[in-house]
Amino acid sequence: MQYSLTLMWLTRMREALSRIGGAPSAPPSEPSRPATARFRELSESHRAAFRASGFNQERPFFPQRLYFVPKAGPDALRLATWMCGIRDPDALWEMLLYASEPARAEFPAELFVDDDLVWHRQHLGRPGHVAYACVAIKGRALFGLNYVSDVVQRIARAREFKTRIENRFRAWPPLLLNGLLNVALERGITRVFSPTADLVLRHTDPARTVGHELFERVYDRAVEHHYRARRKGPWWMIDVAENRDRVIRPDVGHEPIAAEKTICVLHDIERGLGHTDVDPEFAVAANRHAPDALREMLHIERTLDVRATYNVVGCFLEEVRGPIERDGHCLAFHSFDHQLDTRQLARCRATDYRLEGYHPPRNRLTRELNERNLCRHNFQWLAATPDAIGTTAPRAEHRVVKVPVVFDDWGLYQGHTSYEEWERRALETVARSDFVAFGLHDCYAPHWLPFYREFLQRLQRLGRLRTLDAVAHEVLLAGCA
Repeated sequence: MQYSLTLMWLTRMREALSRIGGAPSAPPSEPSRPATARFRELSESHRAAFRASGFNQERPFFPQRLYFVPKAGPDALRLATWMCGIRDPDALWEMLLYASEPARAEFPAELFVDDDLVWHRQHLGRPGHVAYACVAIKGRALFGLNYVSDVVQRIARAREFKTRIENRFRAWPPLLLNGLLNVALERGITRVFSPTADLVLRHTDPARTVGHELFERVYDRAVEHHYRARRKGPWWMIDVAENRDRVIRPDVGHEPIAAEKTICVLHDIERGLGHTDVDPEFAVAANRHAPDALREMLHIERTLDVRATYNVVGCFLEEVRGPIERDGHCLAFHSFDHQLDTRQLARCRATDYRLEGYHPPRNRLTRELNERNLCRHNFQWLAATPDAIGTTAPRAEHRVVKVPVVFDDWGLYQGHTSYEEWERRALETVARSDFVAFGLHDCYAPHWLPFYREFLQRLQRLGRLRTLDAVAHEVLLAGCA
């Protein structure tokens, strides 16, 4: 028993040493460099070419911008493994299709980011998102995995726009295919394998009620109508050279991504779960005061128009998500039950399918938290200390954006520093860095919440406060090909 307690305390001591008690003595973030997002654009000037290639009143062209993002889309790694034996996250890409003006202006901007309508949340926070395609590239072959348009396929949830949306954007499947064939031409890909409706249905969640006719329209007719394609097993094989004359070539541009000082406030919402093993009395007190602390921090952020990132322990996510989401904050996971010795990712995903990020308890990267597992469970970003993830600035590795968290409020709880000293060093760190993300716990709120409003106001004078979702989206867009 004594040995077990000693081992437990040594473990916590090592974790404490990995945290920063005051604000960090860690080096400042890597200097930001001007970044751009590469895109392909098909404007009104391309309309005649599309009409000549078979786009007509039944399949109306609309002006568009496409981004080819180094990103694993929803369930893309699972689908790539099942459908074509590809297990490498770096093989995965996502084509994002956005309506440009004037088509986009025909509808309210909020329609394209409505959380119930655009259920898969693949818009990356940008206006006019219409559709996406998940693909995998292996050698000189490109494999389509699935093609989805939430705004068209789920528009019955906004019935006042149903007819107009369907008429305006119903040509999204062949427009996505045209974008993918442009990628193939640019990258020297010789064959594009597009899945048949039967193949996609075979790998669709059986709990979903889907119509075969819809899948035929998206996966079979769009290919057969526009391209010289032949069946190869469960795929449509499109020889790129044979179809070169049917591909409408876009204009290529680069969109600047603003370089500005970015500050990210992370709240780890764990109540007393992080202390039940080592400080049970504190855990009881934290369980009692944490809900009030959450309400107060939300109130302060609302009055200052601040958006933060709330990393919530999954086992009580549904109890707290309502007020957090209503105020426009980013929600992510802080494990499922704050344990380090059990698998967490699958239980998180059983709780919520869509949250993009993960911040592990005590900044500990367990064996489970590798890029392949994170991709397999649809996590887009991972936040931890710079030492843990090997970077002092946000960057993408193996289709996961890694975000360094340089300090937190652990030292306040431990009594290693006064609040005044903690804030002074925190502001110094922010002032000298282009990017800073730091953590504040609900359970430690008595140490910092009385000063939180003034602290946020000082941060607002130093830079722009943003969520980790927004930061991850820009990192991904900066990698567009």
